[in-house]
Amino acid sequence: MKKVIIIVFSIFFFACEEGIILDVNQVESKVVIEGLITNRPGQQYIKIGKTADFYSSGTNPAVSSAQVSVSDDLGNTYTFSESTEKPGLYLPSAAFTGQVGRIYNLDIDIDGEKYTASEELLGVANIDSLTYGLNEEEFSDPEDEGRFYNVFVYTKEPQDEDNFYLFKFYRNEEWLNDNGEDITVTDDVAIGEAIEGLELPEYHSVGDSVSMEMYSLTQKEFIYWSDVANLIFSDGGVFSPLPANPRSNISGGALGIFQVSAVSSSYVLIEE
Repeated sequence: MKKVIIIVFSIFFFACEEGIILDVNQVESKVVIEGLITNRPGQQYIKIGKTADFYSSGTNPAVSSAQVSVSDDLGNTYTFSESTEKPGLYLPSAAFTGQVGRIYNLDIDIDGEKYTASEELLGVANIDSLTYGLNEEEFSDPEDEGRFYNVFVYTKEPQDEDNFYLFKFYRNEEWLNDNGEDITVTDDVAIGEAIEGLELPEYHSVGDSVSMEMYSLTQKEFIYWSDVANLIFSDGGVFSPLPANPRSNISGGALGIFQVSAVSSSYVLIEE
């Protein structure tokens, strides 16, 4: 996940001739948490890091030796242990999968500082199918790199309840995420009762395996991902809203997201 950390400074000048020097290194470092619990095996993880100072480059510093656990509303508790290969990545000590309808609680202790979150694992609409078709415009473009096919999705969405979704798209098992800048979230009002041949992003070639994942979101999770998308796609113009950190569902002052989702998926192999 691309972590977008925005720190806003408001500086007002009132006929002042003296220069102002900002010590950006004095900004307090924040804990950044990314957690995922799904109804699929092997997808559960918690990542913990910290924001870096203004002038640093590279990834955020990892947080090691945290005490991490996830519990549900039936009294089950699952401890997470830090990976020996990837500092800051915590995986369940015993494999488990999330169950639709259960509430999952995150508890993290970092040197006595507590961070918690709680979300319900909501159901997700099933993806009926993916189809594909030749895009004549792309096919006739001599500068095209050989990707001439569109992929389309068909699915139905229950309208008797409020639902929110996150979408991920893959080509040959590689996430089409444009370096973390492709965030696709929506509610069921935008989807409507049925999606009939909605075009997926990107063009594809013969032999490509194209797949799509659909994640259920709670309202808090939807707000977080919408904030991230708005930050990414803001043009920075004078009429754009002031940048701010995405609204987290984690208490204790941490940034990030504890996402609890059901997942549906489908794929299609493009053939001539």
